Amino acid sequence: MKKIIYTLLIGLTIIVGAYSCKESQIEDLKLPDPAGKSITGEGIVVGNVTMDNQFVKVPFKISLSGMAEEAFQVGLTLNNDTVTQLINNGGLTNAVLMPSAAVEYPNVINVTYGTDNAEGIAIVRRSVLERYLGKKVVFALKLSAPGKGNKIASGKSTILVIINTSDLLKQSDIHYLTFQGGGTYTVVQGPNYQVGPAGVTIPLIISLDNAPTTAFNVKIKDNVDTIATLLSAGTLTNAIHLAAKDFTLDTLVRFNTGASSATVRLSIPWPVFDANIVANKKFAFALSLSDNTNHVIHPTKGKVIVVVDPSVNLDNNSPIIGNGTGLIAKYYTNTQLAPDDGREPFATRIDGTIEFSGDGWPDNVKNTAGVSLSRDNFASKWSGEFLAPVRGDYIFYQTRWDDGSRLYINGKAIIDDYTTQWDKPERKATIRLERGIKYRIEAHHRENVGGQQAYLEYEVPSAGITGKRAIPRTQLFPTP
Repeated sequence: MKKIIYTLLIGLTIIVGAYSCKESQIEDLKLPDPAGKSITGEGIVVGNVTMDNQFVKVPFKISLSGMAEEAFQVGLTLNNDTVTQLINNGGLTNAVLMPSAAVEYPNVINVTYGTDNAEGIAIVRRSVLERYLGKKVVFALKLSAPGKGNKIASGKSTILVIINTSDLLKQSDIHYLTFQGGGTYTVVQGPNYQVGPAGVTIPLIISLDNAPTTAFNVKIKDNVDTIATLLSAGTLTNAIHLAAKDFTLDTLVRFNTGASSATVRLSIPWPVFDANIVANKKFAFALSLSDNTNHVIHPTKGKVIVVVDPSVNLDNNSPIIGNGTGLIAKYYTNTQLAPDDGREPFATRIDGTIEFSGDGWPDNVKNTAGVSLSRDNFASKWSGEFLAPVRGDYIFYQTRWDDGSRLYINGKAIIDDYTTQWDKPERKATIRLERGIKYRIEAHHRENVGGQQAYLEYEVPSAGITGKRAIPRTQLFPTP
């Protein structure tokens, strides 16, 4: 601690009137009345100044002109007004006032019977010195109200303590708090978040440089205006900031004693991702640290822009319920030829689902003149988009299909049996689809003679959708 001791020794300057006696560390005191002793400040106690991971301890000493004939006390108070005045009038340069809460000192110095000196200790929070590295941090203690007839000369009662932080610390000594490394943190589909049934939780790490200390708190602020500014400037593109109701964020975290990091949780529910499927926007947050009860927030790495990519939603496999209305249905009468040879359809309409059989179909298919479709010798084509509700291996069925069948997904025929046979169990196909993606879908039906039916069904066993079922209207869209 030799360097620290030296630094604090030369950093102690005592106010004597208007600095008329600058050699003293504590101002010279007028001799008290003959009944009392003369009290003199000796400044810090050489060799006893210490600095640890949290505090700098500055012992100081007063001496008497003779042995105390009785025990007594000398009062101590902070004298911030003097320091503020010196800084404002230029008496102290490159200096800041030590915050009152950052220095602890005894209210009194106890002088025991039969001694000619006494000591006190001022304890300064190291974090304040780190925060103001490169400046002088100053506080003043005022001696007052000595007991048992002892007196302090008027106007000469202040100990001025000037700590030159650059002599005590270097940049690498600072206990900086950094937030996820600062800069921009982009979250894409991968291992950097936790997936749950309700949504996704993104852990953001606050790190503490250098050796950890006792427990402390730090707050997290969500700066909405910053995102608006970045979007306006073009620094961020294709992004939005979510409404407060659409996410949760830890706004206060606690570092436990001995901890070098703490975790902030940013949680976004799956329905918020689902509502963004069409817009396909990134979610952006401008987060910063504030109101730390210890240590120093890094000037640049204490804030971070978090950008959540829509690909994160690929880890969501809760069923998406769409708002579809069905498929475009085109019916061709008196022909069984493939319904894609350029002929005009007999009737065009929207069918909510493909699940037809019995007397109601195709009798209810009529053209604009009110004429019904022929019961035999006709063809049908349904087209549009299918919104995959989950991720997995889809099994599509045209096993209840009288007569011939075809099924296309994104232009590829996965079932192709356009014959005069019906209800064949092998008319099924498996294809991997992604949740939330709309796929082009087209189904063909051929009716020869006799009975007729058409049921387009599916299941996704890998996602828990088991048992054949008709594709519901909500997942079908009549997109041309």
